[in-house]
Amino acid sequence: MKTKRKITEWYGKLEDAEKYPDVKYWRSLPHEVVFDTVWQMVVDAHAMKGEDLSESRLQRSIGGLHKGRG
Repeated sequence: MKTKRKITEWYGKLEDAEKYPDVKYWRSLPHEVVFDTVWQMVVDAHAMKGEDLSESRLQRSIGGLHKGRG
């Protein structure tokens, strides 16, 4: 089933444009829709780079704690 797309157009000078015009749109969507859309962007980005999606994972930071002296 196709979903109906809503397209908004704005004409004017770039400096007069709203800074983040799509924020209201994304906040109006259910979280599941936003997550699915973002995941599809991840899949598409890996495909464009020719990378294997099974290699994708969350970035991990490595750090350590050392007991201070004194």
